[in-house]
Amino acid sequence: MDKLNYFIFFIIIIIIFYLYFNRTPDRSFSLHPNNIILSPCDGTVMYAEGRNISIFLNIFDVHAQYAPIDGYIKHIEDIHGKTYMANKPESIHNKGVKVIFSSDIGDVEVIQRVGFFIRRIQNYVKTNDIVKRGYNYGKINFGSRVDIVLPPNYTTNLKINQKVFGGITKII
Repeated sequence: MDKLNYFIFFIIIIIIFYLYFNRTPDRSFSLHPNNIILSPCDGTVMYAEGRNISIFLNIFDVHAQYAPIDGYIKHIEDIHGKTYMANKPESIHNKGVKVIFSSDIGDVEVIQRVGFFIRRIQNYVKTNDIVKRGYNYGKINFGSRVDIVLPPNYTTNLKINQKVFGGITKII
């Protein structure tokens, strides 16, 4: 193979990886009752205790975020912070975006946190938007973390190292 063929092969691999990484499967359907909170993202549970959950998204996970419950966007807040590796406990201090979903059973906070490498969060919602559970509302690029705070009087049923899928896996 000459240099041009290697270059073309390399470009094709980059394009395939980009398309794979940026996939956003439709998760707007659900077999669960409307008052069940679903995971807002794909990934592996790093922390799950009481009302608090942290999920790590590796480069092979879907990086889209989905509304965890029917409701409206009560508040959106930019969080200033660091850029630690997203799979480390100190990444709780990473910068990100907090979106509060207000629902019939209470407020659900979802915090999208950047990782060390790429530090870009995209959201497609604004305050007072009405969202349906499973609606794709945003995306974090590359290794990242999503933290969830459940409404008062709710606790998670997730376990550490459990694999979850946005818009599919029950978290209460």
